[in-house]
Amino acid sequence: MNRATIQKLMRSLTDERIALSERKSADYAVPYDALDNFWRMSAICDTLNINPRRSGWDCAMFLLLLKVDRWCNLHSQDKEPDNESIRDTILDAHNYIDLAYACELDDEDSSVTTYCANDTTGGVVNE
Repeated sequence: MNRATIQKLMRSLTDERIALSERKSADYAVPYDALDNFWRMSAICDTLNINPRRSGWDCAMFLLLLKVDRWCNLHSQDKEPDNESIRDTILDAHNYIDLAYACELDDEDSSVTTYCANDTTGGVVNE
């Protein structure tokens, strides 16, 4: 692939990413602060002692709270979502509850294997 083709591809992908970001931002953040959802999620995780890098359970809880935050943001602005439907958000939230519980059960059953977010062996370390 020549340089001109690569640069054309990169410009196209950049335009697509910006358009997607603009659409999704409207569902997650308030109009006057595009980073509002990040600050809210940080505060919520800090309050509830949730660290997505610590465990699968924490990660599932973070994703669950992200869906709840999105739903609350849409509700408080009384707006229809630009991307996934409210129903999809609710279904996702329920799925994350189930996944958090599965992670908790897996953690209880796993006395030999530890999953590490930062390790370079593919995530599994045998103790």
